Amino acid sequence: MNENMHGAALIDRVIDRVGQQGWPTADAPDLCEPVPLAPEVIDRLRLPGGRALPPSLRRWLAYDSSWLAEVGWYEDAGEPVFGDRGLGATAEWMYGCGGVMTGMFADFEKLLPAVCLPLVGGSDSRRLLYLGEPDSTGEYPVLVTDIDDLPYVAVMYPGLDVYLADLAEVIDLDHDTYTSLADHPEYGPRMREHAENTGLGPDGLEFHELDWLD
Repeated sequence: MNENMHGAALIDRVIDRVGQQGWPTADAPDLCEPVPLAPEVIDRLRLPGGRALPPSLRRWLAYDSSWLAEVGWYEDAGEPVFGDRGLGATAEWMYGCGGVMTGMFADFEKLLPAVCLPLVGGSDSRRLLYLGEPDSTGEYPVLVTDIDDLPYVAVMYPGLDVYLADLAEVIDLDHDTYTSLADHPEYGPRMREHAENTGLGPDGLEFHELDWLD
């Protein structure tokens, strides 16, 4: 494993890019003036359920807390309190509608009961951080949801570290499919951990496939 391609070290590369040039995508909110959190504030922060923050999030918050407030993780950038929405409520919030399709994501909570935190990117598809089980690096998976046909959920990134690096374009990733990183030489092992931990498998699941899980 190349440690510069994971966790806090990868976030350092994101910070360099965003600090010098901003986000290269219109999906991401503007970051006018970073709001860093003091180490003692970060040390006392806990994810819902009392778990410690992943390395990527600790490093990012030491640089800026305002961006994730704009994304919808919490209201106060100075004293973050993470949201506690499940997958269904997070999907409703991200898609901005109360339609039948988005409401069907609540049924995935039988498989994915943990808290979700919204991220940017996509149109019919959305991304979110799923706070289930961390991988061997301490990072939590970024899932993709899609409503183009039937509601669909899959592991798209092995962590916030790789998601932010892709958003900042500091790494070049192939996204022929949502789950392409399962075969990536660097990120494949972490992707496979999350595919197993979440029960979504290497290709993700559509709504109708939940039936056989019962």
